[in-house]
Amino acid sequence: MKNQEKVFKEVRKVTKELIRCGLAEEYNFPMMQKAEVVWEKYSDISYYLKNMEYSNIYSEIEKNHNFNVKLPDGGILQLMYRFNSHGTELESHRLAYYPSPSYENYQNDAELYDADYLYGDILNKDVLPVIIRADYSRKKVKSQIHHPYSHITLGDYKNCRIPADRPISPIQFVKFIMEHFYYEPSSQLKYNFKLESIVQFDEHIAEIDTKKSRIII
Repeated sequence: MKNQEKVFKEVRKVTKELIRCGLAEEYNFPMMQKAEVVWEKYSDISYYLKNMEYSNIYSEIEKNHNFNVKLPDGGILQLMYRFNSHGTELESHRLAYYPSPSYENYQNDAELYDADYLYGDILNKDVLPVIIRADYSRKKVKSQIHHPYSHITLGDYKNCRIPADRPISPIQFVKFIMEHFYYEPSSQLKYNFKLESIVQFDEHIAEIDTKKSRIII
């Protein structure tokens, strides 16, 4: 099975798991589009990478249903992979988590949310919504600023690129978001953290990045 097909199956698998455990309020199943794995209703995401206020970025994504999954608290997941023309070698990926910038859902149905520990942190007024992005490019990015091949970006800060030792699979990324933003030992979260990745990516990290604090996948 080609790597593109494996990633497609894995995105579908993790989407179905989020639906099963009640965490997919809205969703689009993945689709293979030429050399890419994207989602139904996918449209060019470069628009969201421009210098815009976060609330406007989120609003555009939500309005156009341009995501894999929208979670009950408004958090949005995007999982996009690009391969070579044969579907065998990963060229790049862009994985993103967009938390909701507002508390409208909570204000409209406060009792539902107060009854569940799952949204405790998200409902705190002192919490700042932060975009989490995991990017990978097999080729070096031409820029005056160093780009690790695989890296995590927090809050879209220009110089925040935390190196990772390899590309990240769909299940690994969703597990990361579930573990660090939604999981509480006392909650009723039913997500299956034992889901295993179908695809395994090889290590790809520059020597300069091995000398930094980094993420080991």
